[in-house]
Amino acid sequence: MKKRSTREEGQFDLPLLGVKAADISAEALFDTWLQHQRPPMAASTQRVYRTLWRRFLQALHEHQKQYTQIQPTDIRDFLSNLDDVRRPQRERYQQVIARAYEELCRQDGRSENPALAPAINDPFKESWRQAPDNQATQFLSVEQCRATIKSLRHRRRVLELATDMTVATRWREYRDMTIVAVMLATGLRPVELGHLHPSAIRATQVGVEPLSDGQADEDEGMALWRDGSLLISLPGAAKRDVRVPVWCDEMLRSWLIFSGLQDAGAWVKESRVFPGSRQISAARPQAQMNPATLARIVSKWGIKQMDLLMTPQRLRNTFGAGLIERGFSLPEIEEVMGYAPGAASAWRLQAAWLAWLQAQKVVATSLTRPSTQSD
Repeated sequence: MKKRSTREEGQFDLPLLGVKAADISAEALFDTWLQHQRPPMAASTQRVYRTLWRRFLQALHEHQKQYTQIQPTDIRDFLSNLDDVRRPQRERYQQVIARAYEELCRQDGRSENPALAPAINDPFKESWRQAPDNQATQFLSVEQCRATIKSLRHRRRVLELATDMTVATRWREYRDMTIVAVMLATGLRPVELGHLHPSAIRATQVGVEPLSDGQADEDEGMALWRDGSLLISLPGAAKRDVRVPVWCDEMLRSWLIFSGLQDAGAWVKESRVFPGSRQISAARPQAQMNPATLARIVSKWGIKQMDLLMTPQRLRNTFGAGLIERGFSLPEIEEVMGYAPGAASAWRLQAAWLAWLQAQKVVATSLTRPSTQSD
């Protein structure tokens, strides 16, 4: 099959900085290719591609090589030496490098793309692909999920009564606790949580009675997942309304009151439900939280409060698994989680959840099986 070119109608030539290919800026070359794709790439995708390309350029610089003069074996060696980078990500590096060199070939009149040479793609010489695959999709078990909810509710009561904390420490712990709660309770994506404006949260007419500690221990914890009276409206491509369950409803309301965000008169365009810092300063001029900071918050809370490995994606996966356990259909899961219709994301989540459950049963069986060895 003939390889499809990345050159599309409307793509413009890069203004050359000189008559020689070596005079073309590597960053300018790649940025031009990115910006002239039709249809345009998402800004987040462009950032990822630039990061991968620039890491490749940095490796060349460390080996005192010019990107216009390298051989296929140089690219293969770079891919092989990506320590702690898993196979799918190595393949992504290879694809990005190949696309960059396709643009170089077009500008320089070359006939062969070094990133597509047999030295890299020969199935018998793909040593650079010999790396672990991505980890299997991870979830919290039903028991771990219920224990986490119980710990979150307990921690909220502690923070409400705390008198031995500074204002900054109490604010940070309150924010971090509520972040974990909202991610587990609603399955929001990290980027959605980071962009969440206070105006996106509104109260509805649904009447909800507060839960007692006894209700939290009902079979399968179904009472915890009753609809609360708060609704989160999310814009964008994954536009949807997400109902906050009753156990998180009280926690989110408590955070809004504590942080002063329940007062609409104090909102500005830059307001965020979960800002990156309590006070904006010259050192921290942005209210919006960095995704890496969000991941650290979730991880730190999980280890400190639950002795569990938590990530934003694991909390989102667990929320989705809860929908499956409560009998939601795949189209309903697509809608609630903001999956693209027909993209099979809900089906893959269900398959991963069932496989994870089976793996847990195998582990439990192996631990409880009596030893057959004689004394």
